[in-house]
Amino acid sequence: MLVRRRAALWGVGVVAVLVGTTLFAVFTGTLDLPASRVWATLLGEGSRVDELVVIDRRLVRAVVAVLVGFVLGLSGALTQTVTRNPIATPDLLGVTAGASAAAVLVITQPWLVETITGTATVSLVAPAAIAGGLLTTAAIVGLAWRGGFDGMRLVLVGLGVNAIALALVSWGLMRADLESAAVATRWLTGSLSGVRTADLWLLLPVVVLAAACSVVLSRDLGALRLGRDVAASLGTRPARAEAYAVALAVVSVSAATAVAGPIGFVAFVAPQAALRLFGTAGPTPLAAGLVGAAVVLVSDQTAQRLPVELPVGVVTAVIGAPALMFLLIRYVRRTSV
Repeated sequence: MLVRRRAALWGVGVVAVLVGTTLFAVFTGTLDLPASRVWATLLGEGSRVDELVVIDRRLVRAVVAVLVGFVLGLSGALTQTVTRNPIATPDLLGVTAGASAAAVLVITQPWLVETITGTATVSLVAPAAIAGGLLTTAAIVGLAWRGGFDGMRLVLVGLGVNAIALALVSWGLMRADLESAAVATRWLTGSLSGVRTADLWLLLPVVVLAAACSVVLSRDLGALRLGRDVAASLGTRPARAEAYAVALAVVSVSAATAVAGPIGFVAFVAPQAALRLFGTAGPTPLAAGLVGAAVVLVSDQTAQRLPVELPVGVVTAVIGAPALMFLLIRYVRRTSV
């Protein structure tokens, strides 16, 4: 009862942070607009210029930040639950790197893309990122699956695939012209500066699907936290539940990477922060999604208001890298005792 009350209170608190930060993002910016003009624009009574600033730039960017953060946090909770490893995230397992490699090759090597697809345009970056994430996952599953996922085997295979994908990224950048390399490098930092309304509509069904599926899988995920043998004794089919969870995580993180690039550490930080805030027995996808949404939204607003605007991925790295080091130190100390 106390755990549920604590979770409800923190849930309301995180939602309040999301609403407050979104309003702050909409009402403030480099172009100083009176609150009355912003309200009028939100109600459909503003000029076309005000709509471009308030709706197309500020509101869309804030909502996309929330959606990207939600799916990153949710996917991190799923992979950490399946592997029972607090540092096993799509970043570490190579999914994000696979999506990044495909996107970078589209940007920097149009001749290669044209050879394969018959066309080469920047509009293929998002589909390529999703396809890259799916293909990378297929390779990881093919190498790591032995009637189920062993946490350590999955992490080791993921590290190997991650290294191959990063090598492809380096090759693409080295073979690119200066302009394409600059575009790819900017994309690789993870940024929301160029998001459009189309990106919002791409992510929205993914978020709805991911949230619904995580609710359906919640019982099986809770059983998996106790171990595969215990889960099987409770009536759960571990192999099927793990496969569904990994597939959901991959689709979610691939869509987020396609829109915003690889925003690092959110999939790692959000589940662990939610675990401590909400007081649950293990990483919970919906709670991790809410925390991830808050992390990305607040980080993006911080990045925009620095003296020199930074990509949101830089800010999340500053937050996430120390958290990762802290968790690794705790893990080493615990295992050495």
